[in-house]
Amino acid sequence: MLKKILLGFFLIEILLIFPIIAWAKTGVVNTAADAVVVKKTSNQTTVRIESGDLKNQVFTLDNNFVNTAYKLQYGQGDRVIVSISKVPGEKTTMYISDVDRQPTLIVLALLFLVMTIIVARWQGVSSIVGMIFSFYVIVAMIIPNILAGSDPLLSVFLGAVLIIPVTYYLAHGFNKKTHIAIISTFATLALTGALAYFFTVSAKLTGFASEEATYLQTMFGGQIDIKSLLLAGIVVGALAVLNDITISQTSVVESLHDSNDRLGFWELYNHAMKVGHDHVASLVNTLILVYIGASFPLVILFYKSPVPLGLIANQEIIATEIIRTLVTSIGIISAVPIATYLACLFASKK
Repeated sequence: MLKKILLGFFLIEILLIFPIIAWAKTGVVNTAADAVVVKKTSNQTTVRIESGDLKNQVFTLDNNFVNTAYKLQYGQGDRVIVSISKVPGEKTTMYISDVDRQPTLIVLALLFLVMTIIVARWQGVSSIVGMIFSFYVIVAMIIPNILAGSDPLLSVFLGAVLIIPVTYYLAHGFNKKTHIAIISTFATLALTGALAYFFTVSAKLTGFASEEATYLQTMFGGQIDIKSLLLAGIVVGALAVLNDITISQTSVVESLHDSNDRLGFWELYNHAMKVGHDHVASLVNTLILVYIGASFPLVILFYKSPVPLGLIANQEIIATEIIRTLVTSIGIISAVPIATYLACLFASKK
């Protein structure tokens, strides 16, 4: 039965996702180049271009060309990013737009990979492969589909049909436990999507609370459904945590059943849910802190506001984050009884 259910998911994938895949046709324009600071004064910085058509050429740029909310920290010998604006018939404009953080990011990424492999060994290697596959599906399929005009929420759900089985099987093996975890994850995602849709419509959220959404709408001429994009983001947020929940609960049920196969369905369920209660209790606090930490400057800004707390929460930018946090949390919490119930159901049929 499990194999038939999983086969059904893949048939849906073949019938639905491949016909709508459309690659966004966007031209690539080189508007930035790597550079090294040769000399810096209070008003000007001399840089040597390290990439692109202007490689090895030296330019002296004004430090105050662009007014930014923060002051870039760089000195002689540091690597920076130079933005280049070429307008036909006009003088080329250049300015330092940012510092080059790529070396730091590469070191951090390598540290993450090494720690994952050392601690989890071959299972860590397979999970890294799954992570790369997830990134590929998002970048090569989901985003191009959205840019081509496909519904963002549908694109995310269809992408999940690929991401979930591949990443789960790579990390946990092709076995009954993983089969049940995959089915539980799909069921939870469907519930999360339904909740997200209901509460965003009920709260009359437009999706335009962030500057990025407005910029996307302007840049692509209204081609992207911003409200659906908000819903898609909520589903992706839930997907990020569901692997841990569903696999953990199915593993608990499997272990309990293996240690005592005489346990009935409800006995097995109640024993497994004792572990699930601890999981939920830990998750609630963790999820809230993660979301607050991600938007901490905004939290502090509204804390100092003279506007009453109720009116602050009513603003769309805040209401959006509240709904995102609570819907995602409800979805993740619901994964505990869903995964436990399905695992007990199949265990009791042995």
